[in-house]
Amino acid sequence: MGHAFEAFDLHGRAAVVTGGATGLGFHITRALARSGATVLIGARRENLLREASEQLSNDPLVGKILYKTVDLGDRASIAAFADYARVELGKVDIYVGNAGQDMLQPIESITDQAIDQMMQVNLSANVELVRAFLPGMRERKWGRIIFISSALTVCSSPHEGAGMYTAVKGALNAFTRTAAAEVGHDGITVNSLIMGMYLTDIVRNIFKGMDSTYGPGSGDAARNSITAMTALGRLGEAREVEGLIQLLASDAGGYITGTNLAIDGGMTIMLRPNPPRS
Repeated sequence: MGHAFEAFDLHGRAAVVTGGATGLGFHITRALARSGATVLIGARRENLLREASEQLSNDPLVGKILYKTVDLGDRASIAAFADYARVELGKVDIYVGNAGQDMLQPIESITDQAIDQMMQVNLSANVELVRAFLPGMRERKWGRIIFISSALTVCSSPHEGAGMYTAVKGALNAFTRTAAAEVGHDGITVNSLIMGMYLTDIVRNIFKGMDSTYGPGSGDAARNSITAMTALGRLGEAREVEGLIQLLASDAGGYITGTNLAIDGGMTIMLRPNPPRS
């Protein structure tokens, strides 16, 4: 193995990924596992965790995959998940806060429940898990903390009702910077990824559902509208997150910290639609 590849090697490292069973989370888990890390994935539904674990375990490039259910809306569940991670993994070197929740509610209609739940799942749960894993990282003088954020914290949402979601993701971006400054002397990096729109199964199903709700062709129209607001003129493929995760989680990215790094096909730089050229 050449020097360039050695810098990305995660053998001997242990990682935790929330929401690691589906969509972008699945590819984040695969990226870490293919680099050699032992990975624990957490989500609410055990059947999805089991299916993802079985699928990943059949990949000859993937190492050990563990899973445990966790409800990020429940502090007791989070604490139990953190304890399980420390015991079963022996340590946690890498934490990826991928799980999140969106509730589309216009500002005047935001419910108290939505405020509390969005704050807890998207922000507080990440802080609680970092708090649990940070002492071990400090002791070992090595750690990687990566949050999954959204391009909607930088550019406006294409639909109404995303105010609370963007607020809590924006708070996560701010926490990224302040946390990075606080823990950097202990060899720990903290970064967030500003994600654009990716063609996950959930997104594909949303587009399909628009056809039945708003009429044939509505899904394609929505997709084309979003695509036109990217510099690359396309939506992302979920696998395209893997390389950056491998960089930020490894020694190769050891001098990158405190960044809110866009991986959005250029969505956050666009001031006008970018229709395809004929």
